[in-house]
Amino acid sequence: MAVTLERPAPFRQAPPDPARSASRPQRTGGARPQHLDGADALRALAAVAVIVVHTTHWALQDEGADAAVWPSVTLVARFCVPAFVLLTGLVLAYRYGEQPLGRDFLLRRARRSVLPWLIWAPIYCIAGLALTGEVRPTWGAVGDWWSLGGGHLYFLILVPQLYLLMLLWPARRRTAMLLAGAALALQVALCASRLYAPMPGGVLHQGVLNHGFEEFPFWIGFFAVGIAAGRMLAVRGGRGLAAWPFALAVGPAIVALLWLGGRGAANPAYADGTGAFLRPLMVPVTLAVCGSVLFGAPSLLRRMPRLQRATSRLSTHSLGVYIVHPLLIAGFGRILARGLHAHLPVSIAAVLALTVVTAVAALWLAQAIARTRLAVTIGAQRERRDAERERELIGRAA
Repeated sequence: MAVTLERPAPFRQAPPDPARSASRPQRTGGARPQHLDGADALRALAAVAVIVVHTTHWALQDEGADAAVWPSVTLVARFCVPAFVLLTGLVLAYRYGEQPLGRDFLLRRARRSVLPWLIWAPIYCIAGLALTGEVRPTWGAVGDWWSLGGGHLYFLILVPQLYLLMLLWPARRRTAMLLAGAALALQVALCASRLYAPMPGGVLHQGVLNHGFEEFPFWIGFFAVGIAAGRMLAVRGGRGLAAWPFALAVGPAIVALLWLGGRGAANPAYADGTGAFLRPLMVPVTLAVCGSVLFGAPSLLRRMPRLQRATSRLSTHSLGVYIVHPLLIAGFGRILARGLHAHLPVSIAAVLALTVVTAVAALWLAQAIARTRLAVTIGAQRERRDAERERELIGRAA
């Protein structure tokens, strides 16, 4: 769901082509790793947080502590989609640097976003009508569901807008830094106006309140900060900043988000659900969490190779996990319904079990799909097993 740094497949060394070498843009800033452990860690954490957003919805939330705890957990976990947007800008900027992008870039990226949306949106529409009841069986309800992006699949509509925006982004690193500040200010202003300014009916009401989460201006700050961070990491050879200032900011940012909420909002109904992603106070929470993980996780993962492998695997298949997990929650949620519908603290164990089981099953399913010709349906490149890859290499050598 996010953009990932693709690992190159094994290949035989070919003699250099002088013509291609002369036309290839030269990288600056010295050698840098192709892969960012911090990006892997953040992408994996965001994938788990997406699952938490949906599993906590199943917990009992009728009154008292139940009604206070679970909406708060859900709200904090909503840093996940802003983190994916930030990662999109970061990985694109880190990978492509200042080189110009064109039609081929857009076609490759459309294969990882538009195509999965076209395949999975009808599946989830049918599931919503026949299984989960998410979509009411009326033409109006079905039309509304599609216009709102197809449930959780709206991210696959948002990301292509960011790819188009990337084509227009200034190449110079210093300009990108300045633009990040301006874009972040614009996003906060738009999100604050959306929530706190009286909004007339008509087209403006529909475009800003109902569909704002599908439109890039309400996310442009996260994307711009990601681009600035990606270019900074490229120049520094993959070395990040100190993580501790970001870590210290996580607690106060979360407290402010939970404490202030949507107080005084002219449009409070649009501060919840997908609208919660656009709360102005989600900006400091996202930046603090992203900075902590991006810059602090690499040193931890180097000391824990098993965790590093698991994180890398979940990161690689994060888009597949994002796409398939609601179907799994619908099944496992019914099995764990008794514990989920109990009062605290019983529901804590049930939500944890539902989250873990869903994450493991979604990762397994995404990996299984990625090994078949259906890999394109989850925006992945087909993975070949070691034996199959070895046979292919032997055949090429022969």
